[in-house]
Amino acid sequence: MLIPIGTDRPRRRRPRATGTIIVLNMLVYLVALILDTSGTAKVEGFMSAMSLNRGGLADGELWQLLTYQFAHSPVDIFHLAFNMLFLWIFGSALEDRLGHVNFVLFLLMGGAVAGIAHTMSTVAPVIGASGAVCAATGGFVVLFPRARIRIIWFFILIGVYMIPAMWIVAFQVIIDTVGWLNPQGPIAYSAHLAGYAYGFLLAALLVAVGIVKSDEYDLLFLLRQRRRRAAYRRVVQESESTSRVRNTPGESVVPVITDNELDPEEASHRNRVIRMIRESRFDEAQDAFKELQESHPKTVLPESMQLEIANRLQSRGERSAAAHAYEQFLDRYPGSRQAPEVRLLLASLLIRFLDQPANAHTLLEKAIPELKSESHRELAYRLLKQSGPEPAS
Repeated sequence: MLIPIGTDRPRRRRPRATGTIIVLNMLVYLVALILDTSGTAKVEGFMSAMSLNRGGLADGELWQLLTYQFAHSPVDIFHLAFNMLFLWIFGSALEDRLGHVNFVLFLLMGGAVAGIAHTMSTVAPVIGASGAVCAATGGFVVLFPRARIRIIWFFILIGVYMIPAMWIVAFQVIIDTVGWLNPQGPIAYSAHLAGYAYGFLLAALLVAVGIVKSDEYDLLFLLRQRRRRAAYRRVVQESESTSRVRNTPGESVVPVITDNELDPEEASHRNRVIRMIRESRFDEAQDAFKELQESHPKTVLPESMQLEIANRLQSRGERSAAAHAYEQFLDRYPGSRQAPEVRLLLASLLIRFLDQPANAHTLLEKAIPELKSESHRELAYRLLKQSGPEPAS
């Protein structure tokens, strides 16, 4: 058995709305409990007035869509307890992101949608905040997909653990789906599933249209990042495939360069890097190239070799060294047929890893007209938006 007790999401504001809703639920439960001790007829009448049913909606009693969300049976305290626990965990995080008023509207509308879904599937009345809590859960998945939940675990050993929130949500959705397909007991499975769907879709819509500002935590940001990474990998792979240095039979060998403008030590070190690349000793070549840059920072390799080393440094995660190698390539070989893709690669590095959006802006503006691939142009335009306004001259 596991009991969730919190999340790892820091809050910027007090969850006043969530706390108020929890208190109201508890007060209504207390009233029902008092009525239950004073007579069955009284509590049945009270719960009937609070509940939602198809007949009441047909008669225009729309307030039932609100009142049923605050009613819990006085003989089932666990229903109230678990609803309020999940509301506190998921709702307080959602309130922090949406704001107090917007969160209340989001939650109550979710409860109403869940209630309508229940009345469409059965004539049985329904009470409880479960539909609204499921709506908050669905919204939480969109806004905090990477969040983790702190749980107390009761199984052989008792302990507190952190697990991904997506695991808990997926587990609950599976249970409700199975229950909906094979109903067991008086549980409003259709209301639960409708709540999940409402919360997920509305939260995604609010972020997509910009009503809720996207940030690095939400699902849409992660999806965009995934597309960007995929496009970025394609650019890297294509650059690598076109710049790969080969030394096969029948293919001319890139000679060791002797440049009269280089001092003997610089020429010797440069030629050593070139030989390593020709012999496919790429790991050694990268280290030797970095040493060459430390002692002679202006030294550049032949075109295909310079790009080969830059790509390999990037693949190895050495962002600063790769960016410098790409910059050297563009300075020495600005007319290369690989130059547009290299500008795109370098701009992506400057924006995503090196916090230099202004420098990336200029590179992207120059690269876009020369890029032949539509996917590369789309990536360049997305990066251009991220780089901000054009830097002042």
